[in-house]
Amino acid sequence: MPKKPEKILIKKPVSSSVNAVTYGLLTALSVIFIFICLNNKFVQDDAFISFRYVQNFVDGNGLVFNIGERVEGYTNLLWVLLMSLFVFFKMNIQSLSQILSVLFGTLVLFMTYKISDLIELKNETKTNKKIKTADSDVNVNYFNLIPSVMLVFTGSFIFWSISGMESTMFISFVLLGIYFYLKDSRGEFISYKFSLFIFLATLTRPEGLYFFGLIIIHKIFFALREYKSGALKVLFSKNNLITYSVFVIPVIFYFLIRYNYYGYLFPNTYYAKTGLSTDYLNSGIEYFMKFLKAYLLYGVVLFAPLYLFKRKENIFEISLMYLLTISFIIYVISVGGDVLKQNRFFLPVLPLIYILFAKLLTEIYFLWKRKSVNSGIAFPAVLAVTAVICIYYYTSQKETLDKDIQSENGLVDKMKIAGNWFRLKQQQLGRPLNLAATTIGSVSYFAGHEVNVIDLLGLTDREIAHNPQIIPEISNQSIGWKERNYNAGYVMERKPDYVYFSTGVKPSAYAERALYTTPDFNKYYYSYYFTDKANNFTDVVYKRKSEDEVKDIRFDFPGNPNYKPSFVNMFNQAMNSSKDKSRSQIAINEFKQSIETGPSNFGLPYQYIGDIYMQSGNKEQAIESYKKSVEINEYNILASYQLYQILSEKGDTVNAKIYLQKIQKYDPELLR
Repeated sequence: MPKKPEKILIKKPVSSSVNAVTYGLLTALSVIFIFICLNNKFVQDDAFISFRYVQNFVDGNGLVFNIGERVEGYTNLLWVLLMSLFVFFKMNIQSLSQILSVLFGTLVLFMTYKISDLIELKNETKTNKKIKTADSDVNVNYFNLIPSVMLVFTGSFIFWSISGMESTMFISFVLLGIYFYLKDSRGEFISYKFSLFIFLATLTRPEGLYFFGLIIIHKIFFALREYKSGALKVLFSKNNLITYSVFVIPVIFYFLIRYNYYGYLFPNTYYAKTGLSTDYLNSGIEYFMKFLKAYLLYGVVLFAPLYLFKRKENIFEISLMYLLTISFIIYVISVGGDVLKQNRFFLPVLPLIYILFAKLLTEIYFLWKRKSVNSGIAFPAVLAVTAVICIYYYTSQKETLDKDIQSENGLVDKMKIAGNWFRLKQQQLGRPLNLAATTIGSVSYFAGHEVNVIDLLGLTDREIAHNPQIIPEISNQSIGWKERNYNAGYVMERKPDYVYFSTGVKPSAYAERALYTTPDFNKYYYSYYFTDKANNFTDVVYKRKSEDEVKDIRFDFPGNPNYKPSFVNMFNQAMNSSKDKSRSQIAINEFKQSIETGPSNFGLPYQYIGDIYMQSGNKEQAIESYKKSVEINEYNILASYQLYQILSEKGDTVNAKIYLQKIQKYDPELLR
């Protein structure tokens, strides 16, 4: 088929010596990147969700989180299968995941360079209407390294490249797909390699579907533009149909297998986390603005390269980059951003943004050389701009990067100890133990498969994801948690042996707050403290009372004519206020408000009021508050512990012994 005539361009090829130097620099850059990653080593808590699936799969229990429950609580099938292969041969899953993350991160650097190298901006000089010459500027070839250099000094890219998660694997496959699409972009046919790698990306994360669809839309537009009436013949040629089939047919089989095994077309996390509301939109906008500030220089890096659209010969590549980038940003905003830190959802398009920015710097370099008498400083000027941006990126985000890594390491260490404790409790029970929790990563992995974990947020629980029971008085308040689905009644029906909140006693997430409003939680559960002396660690869970313990307890829920489910929001607010000594009286008033509208057996606020009085040195009022707490609910263990300590110091051993006996009866591990 005749193609649209193109202008002839004569360009001297880049010498092999220049290519050798470029790849040498890229290799050195990769070594620096690996070194930086190893100096920021950690494993993301969410990675342990995948680890649990891997372990169950290798042990022959199927691709499940809890044995016997087919729920697709992961979004990274290919990553899970790849790790399963190595774990089958007894490799350490934590070290393995980090090694794979870093290796794929290195591949991202190489593919970013390769795509940048494909997009040639030519410093052209006109000779006649049909023939042009292009300056063979060796310096321009080095500018193709700029996007990779910027990635190495991007804290978010470092964070997710050592996290033990699938992020860099997904980005690698996306970039490989884009590379093979662009490599043959001027021909009629789309390379089947494009479809193959985007399919692998789709197996790694569902967002691969977006990239395939957007790239096909891009191809359709340019086919219509270039071939006009012959576009359909090109788009549906034999070779292109084969290319489409390489993606579409396996994806159809993938969805059929998923539906047959799990019962749904999309991962359970999709149903648990997504939604259409102003809350999600506001969260998404906030998520994007943080990214814009951190790595896009308030939008300059993203929008300044729009200037490149004036280059008609590069419109194909530039339009593709912007179509993928802007569409993906809109998608991320619409789903409310991500619950995890460090801009994870935007990383797949960050290499494309950096490539566009590097091309803008190249364009500025050409303009400088053509119009300035001091053209010799153009090259060092571009390098200086790049260096300044990289230094700004790394230094401005280093504190946040270190803080997030330390936080994640601390969380995993804490959850590991708690998980081992739950494993011990399960062994003591001699039966499977049921645990309900909001942060389910490492705690579930270290607890072992004999501990069934009920995810309060519904990520690995089908019922919560598909049949949430929202309490308006709780969910109408905007909080930091993006997960908005929960079903407290269902959780209580499963009678978990323990309920583990992410922030100790305080109900923080919507799902945690909702439990406080159920009769069963108020009747059966109390805060239970345990200590791990070997690790100098103390934690608290909510433990379920036995039927014998509650049979003689008079219980009328809520038992308060002024009861409002929103009492739990006020209780949470009071606990936050109590952390600031200057807000002590405000906290006391808020605790009292939560008592006034809470259930009749809600004595915890008095315990915390007593703590505030103790901190201010007012022991007598503290004693009164602690006593009220225990009178309302004798399972308020810390109130009994404080009374035992205070009365022992006063020499009132008789009364102190009464409270000691309560502790020994209900929470003996507190005294260890």
